[in-house]
Amino acid sequence: MEHDEQAERMEHDADQMEEHSEKIGERIDDVQGDWERKEQDPAVPGARPDPEAEEEPVAGVNTDEEVVSEEGGP
Repeated sequence: MEHDEQAERMEHDADQMEEHSEKIGERIDDVQGDWERKEQDPAVPGARPDPEAEEEPVAGVNTDEEVVSEEGGP
């Protein structure tokens, strides 16, 4: 009986973590979209990207899923 209760708790925790992860993903999408809109608005100081600066890739951000799966990465 103890194992069943522990399994149920773990399933519940996993469901909560999945829901939380989805909400965070949605929030990230919202913030990213907001930032992209601000970059296009000349009235927002500091949001316009420096046209001479090169963007450095950040690991895990906007990665190409096909490349990652072929390379065996996360």
